[in-house]
Amino acid sequence: MIELSSEPYVLKPRETPLSEADFRLHLNIGWCRGVLFNVVAMKNAIAVVEYDALLWSDDSAMFVEYKDSVAAYKALSSRRVQQMNSLAKNISRGLGYKSFVFIVVVKGLEEKTSKGGVEVLPLYYLGSYQPNFISSMAELEYLDKMIAKYSREGELDFVRELEKLRKILEMEQS
Repeated sequence: MIELSSEPYVLKPRETPLSEADFRLHLNIGWCRGVLFNVVAMKNAIAVVEYDALLWSDDSAMFVEYKDSVAAYKALSSRRVQQMNSLAKNISRGLGYKSFVFIVVVKGLEEKTSKGGVEVLPLYYLGSYQPNFISSMAELEYLDKMIAKYSREGELDFVRELEKLRKILEMEQS
């Protein structure tokens, strides 16, 4: 049994429910180098979060939560989705991935939506889904916000310096 370590988390596979067969059939794996299904993230030997799939490429990771009905999706709170997204970001960073995405996939959902700031897809969209990755580095997110703020304020010299800092951080992350 494979285990991945992303301090302070350990990722372990769990039993696969039969209700996830449709999910696996629709999953687009053409862009990735590997997939783990039904992953439990453990912290201090306590299960913190479960993802139905973890896909990765050379520098990116995608975490997927699958709900086999609209009712199961509606029972999922926005707060929990935000937590799962935040943990996916932390795990990605711990595993050394520069970018990540967390999505929720729902069987029976009619159109794309969002919950807790996370993209929610109908199952039938999954086959052609191309991930829109975001940075796993909180520092880069904050730097982007600062660049936007000072650009609006016309502080162009300071913006250039911040952009240099951004390039340095991106190079160190590579």
